[in-house]
Amino acid sequence: MLTSRTNVNTYLDHATSTDLLKFYQTHGGRTQIMALPICPKCEKLGFRDKGWATHKTMICPICGYRGPATHQLAAYLNEGQYK
Repeated sequence: MLTSRTNVNTYLDHATSTDLLKFYQTHGGRTQIMALPICPKCEKLGFRDKGWATHKTMICPICGYRGPATHQLAAYLNEGQYK
């Protein structure tokens, strides 16, 4: 079964669909947004948490996931990981 790939802009709308992330996007700039981690659970943008430097620990404001991040937004988009 073939499924169509999500368009990048559609994914970015999904990833930044909360007021907090929209505020961050507006005031932080594109460079800072591209460095944010992606939640492995819900595929939305999260924030770096205590332990980021050593364990890449993140926290998701949407689903509450707290743990290691596997990608940052820039790499996630470059590798086409979004669904």
